[in-house]
Amino acid sequence: MGHRGIVRRLEAGGWIAVKIGGGRGGKSRYRVLMGNNPEQETGNDIPGKRNRERETGNAATQNPERGDTKPGTLVPPNHQGTIKEPSTTAREAVVADERSRRRDEVLRLMGLDGVIRPDGRFTGQMTDMAELPKWDALGLTRAEQDGKIREMLDKQRAKVPGFLPNRWSWFTAGMDELAAAKRRDPASMQPRSKPNGPLADPNAEAERQALVTELGALRGSNSDAAFARRREIVSRLQALEAAAGA
Repeated sequence: MGHRGIVRRLEAGGWIAVKIGGGRGGKSRYRVLMGNNPEQETGNDIPGKRNRERETGNAATQNPERGDTKPGTLVPPNHQGTIKEPSTTAREAVVADERSRRRDEVLRLMGLDGVIRPDGRFTGQMTDMAELPKWDALGLTRAEQDGKIREMLDKQRAKVPGFLPNRWSWFTAGMDELAAAKRRDPASMQPRSKPNGPLADPNAEAERQALVTELGALRGSNSDAAFARRREIVSRLQALEAAAGA
């Protein structure tokens, strides 16, 4: 398209006014119609082209029920106005907070006030915290886990004073053993209900009282020997009560 065609389009679109010069060498005059231009607000649109968005207004404003598009943007044709599912960030924050509290509890059981050990090394890091849900998944209560941590540390510190494990997976091995023992003999892990009254035989009652006291003392220990002794005590208490008709 030559320059004359472009001029005709601008004139037809109302952008310019043309006064044709007359005669040989006569110059035509061109005047830009800024005030009268019906499409001046369309910016850089092609002259002569109709701006459908300007004619219909903001698509999001015309269709407020179609979603939350920003002003000045078009609504996607397949937008149904659905609400997005809430982010899982809040739930993840709750889990992270609970795991941090549990980490602090384990650090205190280890005799530490923070994640820096006396030797300057770090503990309770992400790899260590990854062990915490494994202990819960084994079906162990927090009290059982705490008892196992104390037992393992006491046993090792009897040989190496001030011992601290390099990784908390060291505790997980003990938790696995505790969970296995619990599965083998769940009765030994359950608290003993208090009998209704003393046994008629004074000697049997004295023995029963001694056994109950010993059973209570063993409740905080999760060693294999403690499990074995608890089984013996439970069996003996059952025998005493059965003999007395309790």
